[in-house]
Amino acid sequence: MITRFVAALGLALSLGTAAVAQQAPTPAPSPTPAATVPGGIKLPPSIMNNPIVQGAIQALTGTATRELGLDPNWSQGRVTYFKRFELQIETAPNKYRAIHLHQGTIIDPRGTTLSDGMQVRASGVHQSDGSLNANEITVVGR
Repeated sequence: MITRFVAALGLALSLGTAAVAQQAPTPAPSPTPAATVPGGIKLPPSIMNNPIVQGAIQALTGTATRELGLDPNWSQGRVTYFKRFELQIETAPNKYRAIHLHQGTIIDPRGTTLSDGMQVRASGVHQSDGSLNANEITVVGR
C-alpha cells in the first residue's frame, strides 16, 4: 500500500512539475511598424528616416517633378518676349515655351509689369501644342 501511495505521490509531483514547466507561452514581440512606399514595399523606420532614401522616394513619386522641369503645368525661365496676353520664356538654352495669359492671370508681386530678362515661374494648364495657359506668374528675379 505504501508503494502505491509513493507511486501516486511521485506521479502527482511529476505532473505538477510538468505543469509548472509548461507556463503560458509569452507572445512574440510585435514588429516595429514599417512605412509603406509606393508599390506596397514596406521599409523599416531606420531606412525611411534616411535623407537619401527620402530624396529618392520624393523624386520617384513626383514631388520633385517641378524642379526637374517634368511637370507640363509648370515652367520656369527667362522672359524673352512679352506683349499684352502673350509671353515667351527660355526654359533652357535654346528651349522656349509660349505662355498665354488671360483676364485674371495673377502676376506676383502684384502690379509688376513683365519685361525681357525677368526670371519667372508660371503655372497653369498645359495645352496640346506645348504652350501653357497661365493662371499665375511669379517673378523670381531680374
